Parts: sequence; C-alpha cells; structure tokens
Amino acid sequence: MAGIYIHIPFCSKACNYCDFHFTTSFKLKEQIISAICKEVELNRSYLDSDLIKTIYFGGGTPSILDVHEVEKILKSIHKNFRVSHDLECTLESNPNDLTKEKINGFTSLGVNRLSVGGQSFNDDQLKKLNRTHTGKQIESTIKLIQDMGIKNINLDLMYGLPGLKNTSWENDLKKSIDLEVTHLSCYCLTIEKGTVFYKMVKKGDMIIDADKKINSQFLIMREVLINNGFDHYEISNFCIPTYESKHNTSYWSGKKYLGIGPSAHSYNGKKRHWNIKNNFKYIEALRSGRPFYEEEILSAKNIINEYILTRIRTTNGVSLTKIALLTNQAEYNNIKKKLSQFVDESLLYYKNDYFFLTQDGMILCDKITSDLFLM
Repeated sequence: MAGIYIHIPFCSKACNYCDFHFTTSFKLKEQIISAICKEVELNRSYLDSDLIKTIYFGGGTPSILDVHEVEKILKSIHKNFRVSHDLECTLESNPNDLTKEKINGFTSLGVNRLSVGGQSFNDDQLKKLNRTHTGKQIESTIKLIQDMGIKNINLDLMYGLPGLKNTSWENDLKKSIDLEVTHLSCYCLTIEKGTVFYKMVKKGDMIIDADKKINSQFLIMREVLINNGFDHYEISNFCIPTYESKHNTSYWSGKKYLGIGPSAHSYNGKKRHWNIKNNFKYIEALRSGRPFYEEEILSAKNIINEYILTRIRTTNGVSLTKIALLTNQAEYNNIKKKLSQFVDESLLYYKNDYFFLTQDGMILCDKITSDLFLM
C-alpha cells in the first residue's frame, strides 16, 4: 500500500508564518497542472505497482483550483496507478474558498476528506497571521461541509502565537468540539527563516512567548481534547476514534509515498527524492526531459534515524526489536542506553518491547529524537 501527495504551489495571500513553497501569482497555473500530470506519468513505476490507498492535495492552497483542474490530476493518477476502491482522498482548503458548488464538484471526483486551514477562531489572531478569512467563516464553512454529508473533516489550529491567552486557546478548542470536527491538527508556531514573522522577531517588532506558556497551551490542548473523546495519536494530531488521517499515518509508519509537484518529496523505502522548488524551472524541466529532482539513497543510519523520527511521535512507539534489526551491536547498545535514560527521567515509558513518550516527553519530543539519532 502507498500514498500520493500532490503539491499545489498557489495561495491567494502569503501568511506571515509560512515557509512552504507557493506563489500568489496564478500565471503558471495551467502549465503547473500539465506538468504535474506529466510527472505522474513519468513516476508510474516509482511505487512498484503498490495499491494507492491515499491521495492528498496539499500546498499552497489546493482549494484555489477549479474542479476541472483537480479532475485532470485525478484522471492522470487513475490512469497510471492502481487505486484502491476505498481510497482516502484529502484536499486542503481555505474556509473562504469552499462554496456549495465547489464541494459538490470535489466530492463527485472522489474527494472524501476536507482539511480546513482555520488556524484560529480569533479575528485579531487571524489578522496577525495574515489569513484571508474570519472566525465566523471557519464555522460556516465547516457547517456547510457537514450539511453536504461529509463528516471526515480536519481543522488546523495554531498555538504558541504571540500574545495568545490560554483562555482564548481553550475557546478555540472548545469551539472545534462544539462544531463536531472529527480531526484536529494543532501546530505550535515555529519561526521559520525567510518568513514575515522571522523578520519581525529579528527586528524586535515581535516577541515570542516563553516556553513555559507555550507548554501550558500544549497541556491545555491535551486535557480538553482527550476529555472530550479525542485520541492523541501523534504529537500534533487528534481525532475522534476511526478518523485518523490515513495519509499522514502512512508517513509515520514508513509506507511508500510519491510526492508530485514543485518542492514535493518522495520515499520508496530505499531512496528519497525532492523536486525543484521553483515553478518555472519545474515546468521547463518536465517539458524538456531534464532532471526535475535531487535524490539520495538511504544509508543504514538514515533508515534507523527515520524510524526513530517518525515512530516516536505516535502512539505506536519505538520497538526495541526493530531497532536491533536495523543496527549493529554498538549502535543498538548506544540507543538502548539512551532510551533507558529517558525512562529514568520519566520522559519515556516502556511496555511490551515498545518505548512511548510520556506527557513530559511529548513537550521535549524534538530534543529526545535528536539525542537518539545516530550521527
């Protein structure tokens, strides 16, 4: 089983925190769609004829696309790959892009999961983020999607925002629960180089909240959502039981995936490659038959580090037996010693061959992961 990710590199507006690859100019949209379909065809053997269980339209803002443009891409995938009859097909969207007509069009093509980029219900925070919608538009869009029979809805929210009060964050979570959203992706703000927020911090025009406050918002999130029936199945992801993101779960469980579009990444268990991060160069490379990606063959250390990186974030945990299979004796002893130290520090716990993050460990997940990496 495998998945396909489609990167749509267009947004109507640049958000102040985002460092993903996108442009606000739509001049090359038609050419990008054609290049994406060409790349699908060229990569038809990348996944070894595995059954495609998930397709994910990300970006950028895929909901900017017209229905016929999504149809063109999906037809190309179905023509070149074996696609499962119970496919999960996700499309990321901005609340103000989705109309009744668009939702009908997307669902008629097989899109059965919509991810809504809300980020906050607080209009002041949305203005700081430079989002194009209001809190009320998030509510009305989610209700519209539900009224049209779609229950599989993800909502993106952000915490750790400068000046975000704990009470406001709790209100965002409770509003999501009241809206009966079945999946929440809750991301802590990170200041990425090259973004508007990065420049503001460098100039002293914006001050990031202290770790203590940000950590308290993480704990509020866990308490509110778990107490209301959500499973915390990955550091940033919560769902009502059975509504996990199958596509993202495949990343965290080491399944193969093909990334299509400028800046997209692919992984087939042996190699990883990443596409040109430039729309014009991507189009021209595909037109002329020139290479449009860079590639690396994964070393033994790459493979074990990737295993640790992806599994420790989830409720699946890290298997000591699996680590033994992937490492030599010295490497195994080194990782096992560090895992045991984290257990002693109450950052991990051990059960039936698996190590899992404790709540305190979740807060320090990035540090724990980097400490476990083989160098």
